[in-house]
Amino acid sequence: MTQVFLEKSTVEQWDRDYYHPIALKYYDRAISDMLRMMEVEPGATVLDAGCGPGVHSIRVAKAGYRVCAIDISKTMLEQAKCRVRVANVSDRVEFHQKDLTQLDFPDSSFCYAFSWGVIIHIREAEKALDELARIVEPGGKLALYLTNKTAADHKIESLMRFVQRKPLADFHSFPFGDGIWYHMNNHKLWLWRFDAQAIVNYLAEKGLVLKHRRIGELSEIQRRLQGLPRHLLLRLNNLAYSLNIPPDIATTSLFVFEKKRR
Repeated sequence: MTQVFLEKSTVEQWDRDYYHPIALKYYDRAISDMLRMMEVEPGATVLDAGCGPGVHSIRVAKAGYRVCAIDISKTMLEQAKCRVRVANVSDRVEFHQKDLTQLDFPDSSFCYAFSWGVIIHIREAEKALDELARIVEPGGKLALYLTNKTAADHKIESLMRFVQRKPLADFHSFPFGDGIWYHMNNHKLWLWRFDAQAIVNYLAEKGLVLKHRRIGELSEIQRRLQGLPRHLLLRLNNLAYSLNIPPDIATTSLFVFEKKRR
């Protein structure tokens, strides 16, 4: 586990970067749409695989479902428990400290599972995908929120870096896509830019068939902006999601897979 996930400052930065009040409307709608596309039955248990500070576990619980929330980081789990308690949904969420690449759940443990922006930070992504494929039961659904190699953001960044003669360091290309080591809070953080078709093909080999794919956030450049420019870009993200524009140009995509029945 990278040290960055043990720092409380990481949670504080995520709150600043991702959970601006304008962005909350997007997340509310996206999680609701995810549950609908997964066809989660009333009162069912949903696995939040990599819950972080628990913001999406809370949304799922408030939608009327039970949540099994797991994370590798004790710091993240402590934050999540606190937020779940404040949201008054503690009776619907249970927490476990687990490594997504080495889960101890039996095969076919869950009918519904999702992992939101987590696998993008796991260098050995195939191990996490293998584990998620293993624990979803036949006929069950798996939702993944992933970064996108072909996003317009990356093309804009590449152009700006070319002009400024500041190429990305620690940049690597793999069959799953491109990866890079960033620095966050004085620690290294891995970030994938996934090849969507490579992920679909890999999971198909594990018996998981793509049922839905839709745009997530159009751009994450807003994290580097302030004031009116940031507000405008956040509203553009919300509009792009509402219009459901093609996901290939977006920074992130939401995938929903169904596991084949034997």
